[in-house]
Amino acid sequence: MTNHPAGGDDSRDAISRPAPTPELRSLPGRARPRKEVLRKVEEANAELRERLPSALWPLMVTEAEQYYRWRVQLDCGCVDEVLTLGEERLPSERQWRGPEHEWLQKGQMVCVHDDAPPAPYRDIAEWGERREVTFPADPVEPDDGMDPQTWAVLRHDEPHTSAFWKVTLACGHITDTIAPDLGWKPEDGPRLCSVKRVAEMTKEWEEYWASNPTEQSPREREHMRRMLSQRWPTPEPECRCYTCCFVHWIVAYQRVGWLVPRKAAPKRRQSPKPPSRAALQRRLQQAEAEAERLRSQLADLDQ
Repeated sequence: MTNHPAGGDDSRDAISRPAPTPELRSLPGRARPRKEVLRKVEEANAELRERLPSALWPLMVTEAEQYYRWRVQLDCGCVDEVLTLGEERLPSERQWRGPEHEWLQKGQMVCVHDDAPPAPYRDIAEWGERREVTFPADPVEPDDGMDPQTWAVLRHDEPHTSAFWKVTLACGHITDTIAPDLGWKPEDGPRLCSVKRVAEMTKEWEEYWASNPTEQSPREREHMRRMLSQRWPTPEPECRCYTCCFVHWIVAYQRVGWLVPRKAAPKRRQSPKPPSRAALQRRLQQAEAEAERLRSQLADLDQ
């Protein structure tokens, strides 16, 4: 599917920024105490062993001795610590997980900031798991900022159940979207409004934007116009991605060392240095003189 531009400040999300070439260098700050990191790894491994059959331990549990420690700096300026399997695998060459445990692009990590850009809209690429959620009746009084007339239309005066679907977006991230009703399935396709009703809605929205120019951001207006041009499909074919605005590239990394220090290799015994020719000649002369002395003593005994 084509991914629509979200408008506004999209250039700040990692999908729109080119992947940098990370460099190995010293980073500001200091690494966490090794014992603290080791304790957390051992606690996580102990929890895994409790939940998994022992036959799966070799496949699912990574021993602390296999981890190598790094400090990484992201393009937002933040410095974090990560672990890799071995010292040869660089942090920027592996994939890290997102908020929904989806795989991010190589060299990307999630870092949450209060000043993050608005969540961009992304097309839905794949429909996943479905679940039902039951909500209690809505309160009689509207939420702050909503007029009573609008709330009277939207309010559920009795408990209700909605179907939520886990969807994968065009950017590869995962989020939730709500179905039109409990019986809807992705193969049914979106439900569309009539051409007449879409024309009425388009006129109403354009008049509203003209009289309230600052009420909605350009991003939201463009989204609304896309939905109107597609006859207001339900569910919508695109969702806001709240992962994109928190994803950052690794720009630098620093080695910390093995989580469990390696034992020093035993020193090899060096072979003795061979004697020089002069030394061997002296030893030979001494041996010959000693032999001559012993022969003389034997001759005296024979006499």
